[in-house]
Amino acid sequence: MRLSEKFVSAVKIAAQAFGPAAMAAQWLDEIETGRIKERLDRLEDPLAKYGPKAKQLTAILYSLIQAQPQDVPSTHIDWTSELGPFIRELRQFEADGLLSGSHTITDAGFTHGFRLINSSFIIYLAVLHDDPDKIAKLVGNLDDAKSQLIGTVVKQSIDLPLLVIDAFFKKYEEQGHGFKSREIGTCLYIPKP
Repeated sequence: MRLSEKFVSAVKIAAQAFGPAAMAAQWLDEIETGRIKERLDRLEDPLAKYGPKAKQLTAILYSLIQAQPQDVPSTHIDWTSELGPFIRELRQFEADGLLSGSHTITDAGFTHGFRLINSSFIIYLAVLHDDPDKIAKLVGNLDDAKSQLIGTVVKQSIDLPLLVIDAFFKKYEEQGHGFKSREIGTCLYIPKP
């Protein structure tokens, strides 16, 4: 079973978050669904440089994104105890510009929350941990858009976290396909004619 072209496009966008992973975009056209997990678990995995616990951390991060209120696309993630074992990986993610910590000195550690600041990383989290058909549908909607897309409306039909939809809107704007609203708390995309 071949991956849909729309999902492959989403994976390529997500791979941009990792410099060394840019080569991953080349082989995505040729692999099948069952082989993605195999290859991501090997050294080609852009998370490999963060250590063996990084993939587990990404699953937790994505579950925290999914648990957020879905009325505005918030990049802020509150600190939870389940993040405690991943301090090292979080520091590395921050050093690479994938997230930005809200640091405090406490008895338990040094962070109480952070912001996901890299749209490609947010998309990568979705690619790893959400339904490929939903992602492919979102990419198809963006590719075929003739009028504005409102994130909350798109979310109702596709059921992806609003932050993920917003990240795709930002990436499509960065690629010159349209405009993303800059108004705080909105998730709106207008395609170029």
